[in-house]
Amino acid sequence: MSAPQYTLIDTLPAVAAMLSNISDLPNSPPPLYLDLEGENLCREGTIAIIQIHVLPQKRTYLLDITTLGQSAFTFRGSNQTKNLKTILESSSTTKCFFDVRNDADALFNLYDISLQGVQDIQVMNYAAREARRGVFRRGNLVMGLAKCIAGDSGLSYAALAEFSRKKQEGGRIFNPKLGGSYAVFSERPLREDVMEYCVGDVVHLPTLWRKYSEILEGQGGLRNKVQSATLARLEAAKKPRVPDGKWRVYGPW
Repeated sequence: MSAPQYTLIDTLPAVAAMLSNISDLPNSPPPLYLDLEGENLCREGTIAIIQIHVLPQKRTYLLDITTLGQSAFTFRGSNQTKNLKTILESSSTTKCFFDVRNDADALFNLYDISLQGVQDIQVMNYAAREARRGVFRRGNLVMGLAKCIAGDSGLSYAALAEFSRKKQEGGRIFNPKLGGSYAVFSERPLREDVMEYCVGDVVHLPTLWRKYSEILEGQGGLRNKVQSATLARLEAAKKPRVPDGKWRVYGPW
């Protein structure tokens, strides 16, 4: 597998250049695929990095929130009409996340960003499993990203092995149960292996979106369920936070 292509955004001129490349993109298929990293990623924690994979360019931007802070969302160049907050809150620019719950919670409560125009690929997977197998064989649990990539990305055996190796290495870097720490996402300068891990979490999202979208073609009822469940996840970010627990692994309907 070739090395991931990414650009680190940690200065305001770099933010302006990124905005020029992600504003006013064609919206079909969805152009932007995002993920967030931080320490205890939610309203009680921090956002350290935002990964933005831009499908038309096949380029991933790593936005350094630890360094830029609020300006990452509010800054725009002298000739620009949009900032990142505008794009994230736009209902006409589709943003795809895999399990948007903690991301939406952190963005709304830490930076006053109310996500709109979101498609949640985890919810799409849940619906696609129902469409393929029927509700009684789907099971009532949501699936994690690694399992979805293993089953639905179409990667070769070698590419899947490389992805699995990177995920395992990443776990040892930041998972406290494996001797790591989520603090690595806030350490500066960012380690190259941390950046490569971040990129790996978004580059396969377009393939998953396309796979599940094709399965749900003509499935109006399931598509409505996906939309309603995704909106419910976004609205939950604006309500008192429910403590994490086993309930989070259950499907949205």
